[in-house]
Amino acid sequence: MTAPSDKTLSYRLTSLGLRLFRRLFCLLPAPAAFLLGERLGDLLRLSLPGKLRILRDNLSRSDLAPASPGEARRFERRVFRHFGRLGAEFLRLCLLSDAEACALAPVEGLEHFRREYERGQGVILLTGHLGNWEMALRRIAVEAPGKVHPVIRRIRNRAVNDFIDRHRRLCGKGDSILADLGPKPLIRALRAGEVLIFLLDQNAGEGEGSFVPFLGRPAATYTSLARLSLLTGLPVLPAACQRVSGGRFRGRILPPIPPETSLPPEEAALHLTALYGQALDALVRDYPEQWIWMHRRWKTRPPDEPSR
Repeated sequence: MTAPSDKTLSYRLTSLGLRLFRRLFCLLPAPAAFLLGERLGDLLRLSLPGKLRILRDNLSRSDLAPASPGEARRFERRVFRHFGRLGAEFLRLCLLSDAEACALAPVEGLEHFRREYERGQGVILLTGHLGNWEMALRRIAVEAPGKVHPVIRRIRNRAVNDFIDRHRRLCGKGDSILADLGPKPLIRALRAGEVLIFLLDQNAGEGEGSFVPFLGRPAATYTSLARLSLLTGLPVLPAACQRVSGGRFRGRILPPIPPETSLPPEEAALHLTALYGQALDALVRDYPEQWIWMHRRWKTRPPDEPSR
């Protein structure tokens, strides 16, 4: 949270604008709000050529590259419209009751989560920037009477960071933990029987992770989640909440990936990270237009490849 003395005019104006934006989307009927979100996605596609170039480059180098230029353009529109609608859905989370969240997002494999949660040793969930990860957080919070913590990296714009953090805490029922604080707050939460949600599909810098396959290319991936699993002895449950027809969602929790105890620690961390990447790869392929193609996921390259 930003201290009052740090709240500059720019901070206050940005915060006010975001609150007004949320009010607008909450006042509109749901169909109109979601349509507006999609049209804002179209606007972002046209006004952010740098993000569009990243999307095109990522897509062309993956094994999901469309067969024709026409298919590629349609895919680009679907990606940006998805994220525009995602923003509208996020802002309207405050309108959803727990019962409505459950009705909108039934979850396959919920027994995996309940089994781990009932042990009282905490639960580690793995997802990515795919589908509606904020709805996934809200849906898990319904199932967990204790706290649910998304493990996040701070957004550079402090006003945006604070707004999202407050909105997520109040409406999505998620109490964020910053990833750069190290393992202590994570271990403390698990010992209290709480839930951690990791998003593991962001590029890791040189020396910060290992290269594992993802969408047909080696991707630098943080090994911190694997190390936490090895340290605590807890399994990791891959999960996603992806939009399907009719404005509903398909929640999925896959069987747990247990910590690898038969290998040396470094080998075990690499092996587990590869399994996590494989699980996310499969989830992205279900609805590829709902993944964050505008992020430079493959920015860090293996030593024998040039950086881009």
